[in-house]
Amino acid sequence: MQIGSTQVVQQQSPAEPMQTAALAMPEPAHPGVAKPLELSGIALTSSLSDRPDAPRSLAAPTRAPQVTAMVDRIPDALPNAERLDSECPVTLKAENSIAALVNLKFSSKCDPYTRVTFTHEGLVFSELTDSTGSIEIAVPALVENARFTADLPVGDAAVALVTVESVVFYDRAVLQGIGQTGMTLHALEFGAGYDADGHVWVDTPRDPTIAARGEGGFMMTLGDPTLPESTIAQVYTFPSGTARNGGKVRLSVEAEVLAETCERDVSAQVFQISSGARINSQELTIAMPTCDAVGDYLLLNTPLNDLKIASR
Repeated sequence: MQIGSTQVVQQQSPAEPMQTAALAMPEPAHPGVAKPLELSGIALTSSLSDRPDAPRSLAAPTRAPQVTAMVDRIPDALPNAERLDSECPVTLKAENSIAALVNLKFSSKCDPYTRVTFTHEGLVFSELTDSTGSIEIAVPALVENARFTADLPVGDAAVALVTVESVVFYDRAVLQGIGQTGMTLHALEFGAGYDADGHVWVDTPRDPTIAARGEGGFMMTLGDPTLPESTIAQVYTFPSGTARNGGKVRLSVEAEVLAETCERDVSAQVFQISSGARINSQELTIAMPTCDAVGDYLLLNTPLNDLKIASR
């Protein structure tokens, strides 16, 4: 499954304009494909383990979820992070890995413990460099000719290009948002129930080798939650082109009612990739219930398309 070639592109100077790291809605790869948001089947339940397949409605949001434009921006810098030198090469290297993943190696020796914002085909997340100004991370490729950008708060940036031919064998679903939203992406593979073996989410993410063998999907969480107003992305991957079993994979987004989010609007973005092409893209805002419901969950069953898998 390790297919493709690797390129490294030089550092971009501050004079070159860079795309902002705000979570703006990317244009669909195929115009007209993105569908209007129609959320339905919203219910409030008390715990993950007690939810039936058809959840009993206990409460409702204060008003219906709606499509909105996201206006929050990522902070420019981590407090107290300082550059140590006026001359600081910034590099980003990309190498192919299993399951159409790309291993990124970022380096900027003058920027230890500094926020770096990574972008790739609408995927956005923030990470913190270590004491040497380095970050090493695996990222799911969303297109065959993949371009990854790493931006520093001071304006420096680096770009890496890599060809990921194996991306056509994988379906991917992305949920991303800024700050603590309480939202989680769930996949129920081939009729699995919650907390069963086929339930894949942040608490049971699985290893990418499972997808590389065609045995099932896996979840990755990108972004450092300890950063102020950090951008966090959850990415579910299923090997649709090499799956050993056929059937249906149910995808859903759920929002836990938190003390930080109750009686407030919570925003996120969802989109899907199939065979290296965007097939669904939505931004949504949910009006959370009152704080009496803290600890309960809103089930949003319609923002993502379920996967229909043919066995190979």
